[in-house]
Amino acid sequence: MAQGKSSWDIGQLMAVSEHTVNFHLKNAMRKFDTASRVTAAVRAASLGLIHLP
Repeated sequence: MAQGKSSWDIGQLMAVSEHTVNFHLKNAMRKFDTASRVTAAVRAASLGLIHLP
């Protein structure tokens, strides 16, 4: 996600469906209290959960 990949691309890389990716993404966005994928990625990076390229 942080690399700009679509839910479909992420699903292909992780061998899960696009629906599964979107489900987990929406849960993360809810927990981070964000409305966009970009804001969720920035919030995750600021917490040290991911490393942005």
